[in-house]
Amino acid sequence: MDRRAYHHGDLKQEIIHNGLLLLNKKGIEGFSLRKVASMCGVSHNAPYKHFKDKDELINEIIREVGKKFNLVLLEVVERYRNKPKLQIVEMGKTYVKFMMENPEYFKLIFLSDIIYPIRIEDDKFYCDKDSGFRVFKDSSERYFEEINLNKDLYMNKTLTMWSMIHGIAILISKKSIEYKGDYLALVERMIKASII
Repeated sequence: MDRRAYHHGDLKQEIIHNGLLLLNKKGIEGFSLRKVASMCGVSHNAPYKHFKDKDELINEIIREVGKKFNLVLLEVVERYRNKPKLQIVEMGKTYVKFMMENPEYFKLIFLSDIIYPIRIEDDKFYCDKDSGFRVFKDSSERYFEEINLNKDLYMNKTLTMWSMIHGIAILISKKSIEYKGDYLALVERMIKASII
């Protein structure tokens, strides 16, 4: 057995990190604990000390990435308390910045085969309370209430703004927009132009 398995730093975190890289590169079909172990330089049995199977590891990767994304958006809400319009603008910038700085997260959340859709029924959103979208939706609704927007428009307006921010993140991360200035300033201008 590889001696590194006994003297490894934080093997669990290394397994999660390398698992994310493998998941983005090979997808679910090409994913295995054995391959992750090889990437970590440990025996093929080492990951089983932390995860019972590949599904548990995949779920942990998704949970960790989602949690980190959710936390950065919640920090914006906390920083701009009682200013929902500013929360929307800053959240949009934070969203793009987070995805640019963590392209492996972006790929997993939005470009992989793993899908956690925003569910809409009867013009209402149903989403996990710990999701990044939920944080954005709540700020949007506070802003719409502040400006006395018709409640029938909440869903469409929220989804339009979220889609625009997501689109900006894709365009910038894929370098489909060439911009020599501060890309976050560009994002801010675009979001402000789209807000009511």
